[in-house]
Amino acid sequence: MKRIHLTTRALLMTMTAAFSATVAFAANKDVSKEKVVSLTNITEVSPGVYVIEDKQHIFLVPNVTIITGKEAALVVDTGLGTASAQLVLKEARKLAGNKKLYLTITHFHPEHGFGAQVFKGQATIIYNRAQRDELRVKGETFRTLFSEKLGVNEAMKNVHFVEPDIVYDNEASVDLGGRVVKLNYYQAAHTLGDQVISIPEQGVVILGDLLETKSFPIMPWFPDLKDTDVDPLNWREIFRKVAATNPKIVIPGHGNIGTAADLDASARHMDIAREEVSRLCAAGKGLDDIQNLLIPVLTAQHPDWDLKDWIGMEVQVYYERLCHK
Repeated sequence: MKRIHLTTRALLMTMTAAFSATVAFAANKDVSKEKVVSLTNITEVSPGVYVIEDKQHIFLVPNVTIITGKEAALVVDTGLGTASAQLVLKEARKLAGNKKLYLTITHFHPEHGFGAQVFKGQATIIYNRAQRDELRVKGETFRTLFSEKLGVNEAMKNVHFVEPDIVYDNEASVDLGGRVVKLNYYQAAHTLGDQVISIPEQGVVILGDLLETKSFPIMPWFPDLKDTDVDPLNWREIFRKVAATNPKIVIPGHGNIGTAADLDASARHMDIAREEVSRLCAAGKGLDDIQNLLIPVLTAQHPDWDLKDWIGMEVQVYYERLCHK
């Protein structure tokens, strides 16, 4: 396997392969309408916790969560662009009535938070400081990327970025009335500003793209986009912190609702990948050889997992982090 060339074209190829883009997409058809969340997929996974679930596993359609209490409701993520966000806001109003609304985003990536403008003035928007700053720096680059390279120009063309109403540094709590939601920032992992959102009393944890159930992790490493902030070592530490809370329901960024077992499976995979890259580095192997050796091994360990095309980049990220000290 040749070393991955880190260009925008390589990003497109990797993402389209990883998410099995359609022939229509390859033909440059705008597929924005296919990326809108479906309210028929809404499920109450715990009392007062509703997930508009990514049941069909559609590229660029995330899980969106609405948490209700006696006095307010919190929306977690908006979906890609304003069309999804408008549906999410409508559903939140249906569930919450005239109660106060809050919005927070798991991380800055477009399919998770580029509909925030729909909620401005309708909800109190809460980001951690790192996420807000990352959006300021990378937002325009990612809007252009998704618009021009990922076939969703229609979804991106009316997007504009709004500032949060509340910014926190490390942790915050939102009391919805009889249901307290915790927001935690544990430093860089999948992005610079990933949030872990939880309802400790109910054992519910929302992880965004820190976890995709039954999938290999997405570890973005794109110098051409000035996006090399992924930190898999801290990512693993976040998993330890979350596991220590004994979660019962784990809501991933994409894919089916999971449990602590899914969190543990992803953590064990990351441990093996890290240990093997470290061992091969110590043996003097270069990136090309390490990828050639590890991709089939890691694939065989989880033949039923999705996102196999991201394994090469995962190996590269470990190589960059572990082999250049």
